[in-house]
Amino acid sequence: MTQSLKDSSFNHNDRKDMEDLEKRKTIESFTLMDDIFMRLVFEEKSCTEYVLQVLMNKKSLKVKKQYVQKDLPNLYGHSLLLDCFCEDDQGNLYNIEIQNSSQDAGPKRARYHAALLDIHYLGKGEDFTHLPESYIIFITDKDIFKAKKQLYHIERKIEEIGAGFQDGSHILYFNTECKQDNTLGNLAKDFHRENPEEMQSKILSKRVALLKSRCLDKKGEQKMNLVLEQYRQKAFREGIEEGMEKGVESGKQRMALLMGILAEKGRVEDIKKAAGYKLYLESLLSEFGL
Repeated sequence: MTQSLKDSSFNHNDRKDMEDLEKRKTIESFTLMDDIFMRLVFEEKSCTEYVLQVLMNKKSLKVKKQYVQKDLPNLYGHSLLLDCFCEDDQGNLYNIEIQNSSQDAGPKRARYHAALLDIHYLGKGEDFTHLPESYIIFITDKDIFKAKKQLYHIERKIEEIGAGFQDGSHILYFNTECKQDNTLGNLAKDFHRENPEEMQSKILSKRVALLKSRCLDKKGEQKMNLVLEQYRQKAFREGIEEGMEKGVESGKQRMALLMGILAEKGRVEDIKKAAGYKLYLESLLSEFGL
């Protein structure tokens, strides 16, 4: 073998090793607060069931059927992609959403989710009295109401008499920033933990450990690769947007180039860090001569 072929083979193998390392680092960094990864975890019904049992404070709750990435289109073409949609054995409906941005977890978004759930539940010509109890659950990274509560329950009420409206529509915000030493606090901690061995819930820990292991079957490997690709694309978009907010025109171009390079190399963690830390961003720009 000539020297040039040896060098080519070495460079190819070296590049593949680096890509595998970046892939492994990205997988290990996933938490349940990453909505794309959470959907994969929640494909295991027992995980969804456990989370609902804790949030609803109801150990007897059983999930009858569920869907992840459920697409709900409306009449005007503005569809809504739900992280997790499920129904329990009593006919109650739940929509669980991961929200890392306070803006995305606003009251009108919750209202929109609740409205679409109602519209899509009723069959054509079916009476509205058949609407079930529904729960929109936003799992938030930050305490968006700033009251240091673990759970916020939003219910309609009749102002003049102070009584509940009893329309069967409920909205819950689970504040994972509040990590008290109780069942809810342990769940909040679990949503932020990268290492499954440190998770309190054995159900969640087992599922996360399996997905992060190197022992996935072919189908599991394909699903994880899809998650990585979706995550790479999402991080790329967010990195570009963040860069455009921070920079002038020339800065935008440099950020676009940097994000393209990092995405091509599979360096998703660097995209995330660059969007949040100025010094890290500058070091990456310097690394690639930008």
